[in-house]
Amino acid sequence: MRAVLLVLATLTLAAQDERAFLESMARLERQDPAGKKDLEDGSPLRAGALAMDPAKANEKDRYAAATWLWATNLIRGFHHGKDQTYLQAARGQADLLKAWSLLEGVGGELARSRDGLRLELAWRLLDLGRMRTAYAAVSGRSDLNVRELVHCFFVSAHLGDLAAMKKHAQALTAQGGKLEGLHGAAEATLTMFDYESLLKAVDAGRPGPAAGPLAVRSHRVFRQRVKIQRISGGDKALLKESESWPRDWVAKPDATTGLLQVGAAAHWVEGSAQPPVSGFLDATRLYLVGYREVQGEGGDSGRQDQVWDLHPDPGTPGRWRGTNTLTVWRAGGNPKAGPALQVQFEVEWDMRATETYPETP
Repeated sequence: MRAVLLVLATLTLAAQDERAFLESMARLERQDPAGKKDLEDGSPLRAGALAMDPAKANEKDRYAAATWLWATNLIRGFHHGKDQTYLQAARGQADLLKAWSLLEGVGGELARSRDGLRLELAWRLLDLGRMRTAYAAVSGRSDLNVRELVHCFFVSAHLGDLAAMKKHAQALTAQGGKLEGLHGAAEATLTMFDYESLLKAVDAGRPGPAAGPLAVRSHRVFRQRVKIQRISGGDKALLKESESWPRDWVAKPDATTGLLQVGAAAHWVEGSAQPPVSGFLDATRLYLVGYREVQGEGGDSGRQDQVWDLHPDPGTPGRWRGTNTLTVWRAGGNPKAGPALQVQFEVEWDMRATETYPETP
């Protein structure tokens, strides 16, 4: 049945592919109920896009199909089956891989749009090789628009080009970009990197350039324990409460969690109880930062900042040691007066890589 659909779709769209994809995009933009049918797995339009021959279709048709595949991928959302890991599913998105192949050889007046689209596809595919290729074609322009700047900002973080990341962020905000929205996106999606917090880590001078080759990896943190080093702050009630906290090592009962690494950047995938924590990881250091705005009652509203700074334990393979600093700020408080509470913990993590995709040319 699927083969029949592909044949019918190819025949239906012959000689009018570009128009068909543009009309579908228009339906989707105006939220026409008819546009929802185009998003279905078995829709003729989708089948036609996936069946398009990059060697035979003209450039405008291929570009329109690739654009449509990318846009509908975002609308449909990312889903991975129960038999696949997140990385396997992300790197194997058939619609985006097809879109990439359709853009091969597209040029002329479409060259700039092609380069920008390839950068976005590479980012969504978590593919460092494609990121590097597409980033080289886009990032050097002096007249980047907001859409190009956003993805140059994202990709420069993964490639470990921290100076360029700061430059792209400055240009983005100069054009009216709001980085706070990136933090909100990370709070809404567990696997989304918090690029706003990544930039704050870079602005603070941490970390330095990545050490060693880049890769895409999943890590499993299967053991965590913490020990309070010191407590300070200006909130007497919180300080009083902290007196009852244990001062010895405490193992987290729900220690198993995931750490997603895409190039130089890393993201802790824990859950809604933990603010989105993103940072940088290489063979010598793991540095993660994040924050959460808290809405409470009776003076409990405010902000909680988290900073993790860990290094490998030379005596125990897979073990990382360092500090976790929790800082609590009360809403309406005077920042110059310092935080309501700051707790620094000594931390031990046992972590191992469970899945690795080295960077390929």
